[in-house]
Amino acid sequence: MAHGIRIALLVWAGFCTGTAAVGQDASAVGGPVYDKDFFDRTQPSNAYEMVALLPGFALVEGDADVRGYSGAAGNVLIDGQRPAGKTDTLEAILKRLPAARVERIELIRAGSAGYDMQGYALLANVVLVKAGAINGRIEAEQALYRHGRRAPRFSVQASHGHDHVIDVFGTVYREIDDEHGFGIRNRFAPDGAPVRLVDYAQPEGADVVQATLAYRQPVLGGTLRLNGLVQDKRKFADIAYAIYFPASEAITGSEREHARTYEGGLRYERALGAATDLDVVGSYRSVATVGIDREKEASGSSISDERSHASEAIVRAALRHHRGGTTIEVGAEGALNTLDSRNALTEDGLPVILPQADVRVSERRAELFATGSHPLGPHVTAEIGVRYEMSRLSQTGDIDLVKTLAFWKPRARLSWTPTANQTLRLLFEREVGQLDFGDFVGAASLTNGTVSAGNADLEPDSLWRLEFAYERRFGAGSFTASVRREWISDLVDQLPLIADGVVYDAVGNIGDARRDVVEASLKWPLDGLGAKGVVVTADLLARRSRATDPSTGERRRISGDMPVEARISLTHDIPVWKMRWGGSYAFARTETSFKVEEVEDDSLGGRLDLFAEYHPDTRWTIRLFGKNLTDSPATRTRDIYAGVRGDSGLRYRELRVLRSGRYVGLTVQRSFGG
Repeated sequence: MAHGIRIALLVWAGFCTGTAAVGQDASAVGGPVYDKDFFDRTQPSNAYEMVALLPGFALVEGDADVRGYSGAAGNVLIDGQRPAGKTDTLEAILKRLPAARVERIELIRAGSAGYDMQGYALLANVVLVKAGAINGRIEAEQALYRHGRRAPRFSVQASHGHDHVIDVFGTVYREIDDEHGFGIRNRFAPDGAPVRLVDYAQPEGADVVQATLAYRQPVLGGTLRLNGLVQDKRKFADIAYAIYFPASEAITGSEREHARTYEGGLRYERALGAATDLDVVGSYRSVATVGIDREKEASGSSISDERSHASEAIVRAALRHHRGGTTIEVGAEGALNTLDSRNALTEDGLPVILPQADVRVSERRAELFATGSHPLGPHVTAEIGVRYEMSRLSQTGDIDLVKTLAFWKPRARLSWTPTANQTLRLLFEREVGQLDFGDFVGAASLTNGTVSAGNADLEPDSLWRLEFAYERRFGAGSFTASVRREWISDLVDQLPLIADGVVYDAVGNIGDARRDVVEASLKWPLDGLGAKGVVVTADLLARRSRATDPSTGERRRISGDMPVEARISLTHDIPVWKMRWGGSYAFARTETSFKVEEVEDDSLGGRLDLFAEYHPDTRWTIRLFGKNLTDSPATRTRDIYAGVRGDSGLRYRELRVLRSGRYVGLTVQRSFGG
């Protein structure tokens, strides 16, 4: 008992003290500033690893699939601004910024002057070193997979200039989907008797070539930033069934998808006096996709052909005024989005009719927004905001339809900082989802043997969210936790749709729902416990949702909601040896989709990743890694019913278990320039 108490006291001491230096306060950004001295103790190799160390901060990517700019942006700034493009993830952008290029990272709290918070309570601003000489990084990587697959990568990034800055990046690589591979795909009758036994293979991956260009210079008393991106991505999957029960049979298939993305953007910011800032953003993005799936067996063959072209043009302007502790922002955004999609299915050379398979969707959307924050005292800050969104959607092709939508989206947040190292936040807001244009279009999946219908009568779902969050910082560590309740209206989920007398699976509105979420994160340097250089990170996300199933009338969770996601990581920095090592374990998770005639469970086993990194000097980084060292399977269970669930009995259960295997790799990076 006494021994347990001593351990508990040591743990609490580690929480409360922490030996690493804490960022210096900076009232200009409303939060602490972390300079090189804070990060040097952990020898990070890039900006992504630096951001991961920030106490109380968790990277949020945003959602690139959201049309428009509001809601698509993440919570990291680079030199005070978000990237204007949407194709590159924040993780990818930060990983190609060498740590030597980072001067400091500022944590920005809501209400800080001159920053577009986009609804976040906390932002990280990565401030780069202003070096005029050319500098950058070259990276080469090779990963070796079981069954002889390889995933090479080569990239180069370079920057030049001080006031007039040009930044170029190019990469070519292959990525392997480690949730697919080799295993079984068996079927069983309701009584458990085998119906079909199969050795199955479905290795998947993609070959990617990408180039980006960014330029910045002073213009008319402000700063103009230009960016462009070109990406060519070719996905591939080779599928093979070796059926050995009830009779020997071979089925082969392939999936190929070729996507070309072009993106360009600009951003202009300028101070209009001492207390007012202007920010203008414009961007254009075009994605052309061709997907061909083939399947061949002794009795015949099938071909699915899906072609689409999507484009988006955005213009956004915001005016921010700050005086004392009060900040007010007003602005407007306009966007034009289009999707041309044509899908075709051929079986044994004969066309198969797909409902709503040839569709053009266009949307004109406008949004007006206003936000404000004001201190209610030395420890309390209030934020209020409202967005009003208007859109007009039109569909032509297999169906002609025009739809007009308009929504109010208010938000209110109250932040209380009772002590220097504690913050509590209360949030109440309304969110309205966006319709996925792909849900308007019918499609066929040869791999799953399913046909889905497009649904022209979709409405966006909406929710009211109430959230309470707590943040505690201790030295270089932190603990954060939040609980939230969401009341959802017109939930978008799976429902039956009848077309020409046939029942299809479709996406549609199924009524009201509710979701409860608990989220917690711990960043714990163990220096105070005598384990110098060791940092433990743990993250937990738990969900409980309830909706009414349109096929059975029963209550069940929302499709796609994972009940639990959890990960624990450890890193150990040993500066005297110029190395660091660590690992992470992602706990098993399950995702369920409730379709019209089937229930699909996708489970991923717990996975262990390890790495060791050596820094011969400040320019070189050599990293050896091993991933999926537990060789955990990806399991898909499909309960297929004879008709609509609730009205029909179970036809069979399909069990697919795939393993990609353990894989190892080596990464070599070299920075150059000043």
